[in-house]
Amino acid sequence: MAIELDFKNRNFKKITTAKMKLLLFFGFVFLFGWLGSSLKKPSGVPVDQRSMPVKDTIHFASQIQPILIKNCSPCHFTGGKMYERMPFDKDTIIINHQAGILKRIKGEENTLIRSFVQQQSKQ
Repeated sequence: MAIELDFKNRNFKKITTAKMKLLLFFGFVFLFGWLGSSLKKPSGVPVDQRSMPVKDTIHFASQIQPILIKNCSPCHFTGGKMYERMPFDKDTIIINHQAGILKRIKGEENTLIRSFVQQQSKQ
């Protein structure tokens, strides 16, 4: 009982060609839709961390200094080798040397220090 397929049937070729064209059409639609969606810019306005409004007053002693103690101890605090040149227990030093400090502190802590410097510059 061998099954023989008749590939010479013209209806079979037309159906296959039509299906192939349809498949190719949907493939192109999908491909260009996918590529086009990756080129779209986001509809929302991006939030720049440097221009975030300061909602609350940021206090140096209670919010900024603990970050500095965690990241810059013991060198920049009493008894440290950098304390004489650049003590981090004074807010004016942080404001005047913000670029170097912000290079070394990342993430949310960086944003908080940046906001503190902006707050102090407005006063």
